[in-house]
Amino acid sequence: MSGFKNILIAFFLAEFGRAMYFVTVTWVLYELTNDPLYTGLLIGLGFFPGLVLNLFFGVIVDRFNRKKISILANIISTFSMAILLFFFIIDKIEPWLIVLVHMILQVSGSLFRPAIQAFIAENFDKNHLPKIFSQSSSSAIVGGLLGASIGGIIISILSVSGSMSIVTGSFAIASISLFLIKSEIREKQKVSNKNSIIKDITDGFTYIRSHKFLLGLFIIMFNGQLVFHTSLGFLSVYTVEYLLQSATVYGLLDASISIGGILAGLIGTWWWRIGKNKIALYSLLVVLVGLLFVGIAPILPVSFVGVILIGLGTTWIRVLLQAVQQIATNSEYHGRMASYRMIGNQGSVVISAPILGFVATNYGANYIYLSLMIPISLCIIFALFQANEEQFMKITKKIA
Repeated sequence: MSGFKNILIAFFLAEFGRAMYFVTVTWVLYELTNDPLYTGLLIGLGFFPGLVLNLFFGVIVDRFNRKKISILANIISTFSMAILLFFFIIDKIEPWLIVLVHMILQVSGSLFRPAIQAFIAENFDKNHLPKIFSQSSSSAIVGGLLGASIGGIIISILSVSGSMSIVTGSFAIASISLFLIKSEIREKQKVSNKNSIIKDITDGFTYIRSHKFLLGLFIIMFNGQLVFHTSLGFLSVYTVEYLLQSATVYGLLDASISIGGILAGLIGTWWWRIGKNKIALYSLLVVLVGLLFVGIAPILPVSFVGVILIGLGTTWIRVLLQAVQQIATNSEYHGRMASYRMIGNQGSVVISAPILGFVATNYGANYIYLSLMIPISLCIIFALFQANEEQFMKITKKIA
């Protein structure tokens, strides 16, 4: 477990910065435009570059040093936040600049996530992966909880520039934490550099075609990510238009998703043992109830419970099914499978976010959450069949 503490610190600080950043820019963007359609564009366009670049990122992760790639991705995030901070300080911020920097941040995140996931998967026993991913997820979500809460308070009582200064520093320290990981964490042989990048990409798709079990996991996970990202992205609009509350309440609601995520991480191994081959099904049901609570009543306590349930269920989907994916995947394909999964994750958001922005503009922000019940309901039906797949039952039973 040497170096795992540094990984936890990096996860905590990176997510702390990311959550504070997101609370800040979504609030500022809505104040600048007073139009939820821009929020939809921010979310959708933010993920757009990753649809293409993830194909190459997967090969890069499988070819090169995964620790160095993780550090590089965090450094890119640090510089992009510094640029945004500069324009906030000189008071020259524009909606297009926020969207552009957000795209850069999302690209760096698209590189960081498969790199760090593959780095963890290649260095720890497969039987320990559910626990390890749960712990690292909890560390990240605690950071997200604090970042969202503090971010809402800072932009209410201090300044946006103060918030962005903390964000920039958080990403910088996360990079240092990864850099300080000792060399005892070994590096396994990656994909041969003799192959062309295109050949490695096509080999990855061939691997998916011959392992359709992974495709089923991807379907459920990208719907979980769709709910998670759109719930966060439109929470500012929901808070202002539906709940008629302030930035402080928005920050607390954003933090409540993190509370659900922390709880999911803390009891993730227990949930795995209880659910076994039905972990996806049960997690999706939790998400469905959360969406219903958020969508049907403009009552603050009900909204808080619903948001917590969304955080709880989507974290279980993301963390535990990700562990199943890593266990079921050969180590030489870890990077590509993680990146291909992210293509589905980000593609669903790119397509859906502008549509949901239109829904919010014309029908109300709460209808975003009610609309998301449709894909989750379809996933529940799919999960009923997935629970009886031999490989899924074998993996979940063995670890439990």
